[in-house]
Amino acid sequence: MMHDVSVGDNSIADANERTLYITFPRGVPMSQEEVIKQCFTEQYGENCVQGIDMQHDDGQEQALFAKLVLDSVATMNRVLNHWETVKLWSLSENDSVKLRINGKVFWARKHTR
Repeated sequence: MMHDVSVGDNSIADANERTLYITFPRGVPMSQEEVIKQCFTEQYGENCVQGIDMQHDDGQEQALFAKLVLDSVATMNRVLNHWETVKLWSLSENDSVKLRINGKVFWARKHTR
């Protein structure tokens, strides 16, 4: 299954069009460095990540989600089309891709408002 963002592949587009929503399982803490460096910059280039919002909820020892702004829609499509696609019941109709870093699994999908 191909995931294509509606904006043309070579477009820089609005930040919302190039933002991934990432979810992490409880009990599998992941740092920003692991997410950015070991998953994205090593695969898609040094400047592919423009920003990350990875906040800990009150009382949480680990972040359970993050919003990752990529450099372009083309990079977004490469990420979403490169990995094994899984349909998660908790995300209803949203297709997510399964990502793995150092044996730790997490999921990413296009961020929607």
